[in-house]
Amino acid sequence: MTRGTIISVVAFLLLLGGFASLSPVRVQKMQGFFLGMMSPFLNTGSSMQRKVAAFQGGLSTLQQLETEVKNLRLENRNLKATNQLLADLAGENKRLRTALTYRERSTFKLLPARVISRDPSSWWNTVRIDRGFADGVKTDMAVLTEEGLVGKTTTVAKNISIVLLVSDENCKVASNVEGTREQGILAGERMANSQAPSLMLRFLSREANLQPGQKIFSSGVGGVFPAGVLLGTVREFTAMELDGRASIVPAVDLTTLDDVFVVKETR
Repeated sequence: MTRGTIISVVAFLLLLGGFASLSPVRVQKMQGFFLGMMSPFLNTGSSMQRKVAAFQGGLSTLQQLETEVKNLRLENRNLKATNQLLADLAGENKRLRTALTYRERSTFKLLPARVISRDPSSWWNTVRIDRGFADGVKTDMAVLTEEGLVGKTTTVAKNISIVLLVSDENCKVASNVEGTREQGILAGERMANSQAPSLMLRFLSREANLQPGQKIFSSGVGGVFPAGVLLGTVREFTAMELDGRASIVPAVDLTTLDDVFVVKETR
């Protein structure tokens, strides 16, 4: 054993003996002194622990809030989707009720049909419906809605038919004007740049002087279109050199065709 080690052992024994010889009061005072010296470090540790605990609690609360926000956003999207579906169903129900009422009070024998396809290249010319000769559909049958004339059938297959729209220049309808003796031929007028074609009523008298809002009906001449079907309303009348003509606002919105009726015969 080295000399330094012997000295350290002797010093420790003396210190231990000194503590052993102290009275309990002195020992308590020394413990208090050492505790006072250590208290700042103990307080710092305790404060740090509280801060760490508070931070961890804050993180937990923040994560809970984020989860709640995500759940609320998801629920909001679900509610919006549900509301839109209910609105669509309500609109569909109203539309079908209106069509059913029209069918019941109509003077025509009507076959309900649904538009199943539409070619963008001939958007203003034709549509396809889910009825054909298996349902009694034939060529040149009028097609309409409760609002007015849509067109007529052309090509007819077993369970599908092509309908030539009234906006096509080849779909010509003999017409008369509400409250007058004026008669003419209604047909679509081709427009440039793929714009929606306008309806034009031709072969009127130069003195017709039709007013905006006057209604145009099918006259029944020709046998394809029954008399009394609304075609549209006058937008503007123009007196030409030999006759008169009027641009017509279609009675049916041809951009939103869905359910239609094929006129099989008059009752």
